[in-house]
Amino acid sequence: MEQTNYTQLRAYAAQYGTIVGLMWIVSFAFFIAGLTQPLVGNASLLIGMVSVAIAGYLIRKFRHDVAAIRFRQAWWMSTQIFMYASLLMAIAQFIYFRFIDDGLLIRTYTEVMQQPEAAAMMQSMMPGEDVTAVVADVTAQLQQITPIQLTFEFLVYNLLLGFILSIPTAWIGIFGRKSDANTLKR
Repeated sequence: MEQTNYTQLRAYAAQYGTIVGLMWIVSFAFFIAGLTQPLVGNASLLIGMVSVAIAGYLIRKFRHDVAAIRFRQAWWMSTQIFMYASLLMAIAQFIYFRFIDDGLLIRTYTEVMQQPEAAAMMQSMMPGEDVTAVVADVTAQLQQITPIQLTFEFLVYNLLLGFILSIPTAWIGIFGRKSDANTLKR
């Protein structure tokens, strides 16, 4: 990749990462709302899946309108898009966990773990263990997590997920209509 292409790809990836990151923030908002209203949580999953297709579409748009790129460049651009989206999402999540959440996420997970169904599932997964002691220990550990630790955990998860999703996203962006003169011969 020549220097001009690298700079151009990085600049467009930052712009596209902002779009995908905003979609992830909306998805996260629906996820949090889904903790108290389960039907709303489905929108979170839908928006998250659509964001991958949108990222692929943006790479395809770049390929048709700006510069011809190969799969390797599309994969790199896709990885950058998800990295920028993850960083934007981490900022929003930190603000949420630090100033808005007031322990809602941890309380919800604690309540779920104390349900009889969850206890039965854990008992089948850990035969011979005292499930109530495990639940009490995990609950105590969850309540000691700080907003920055929680944000960092989500950031690492989003970066890993973005790295994995960058392959199908690049594939969506690179393959498709070949109606433009900018496309390269493969």
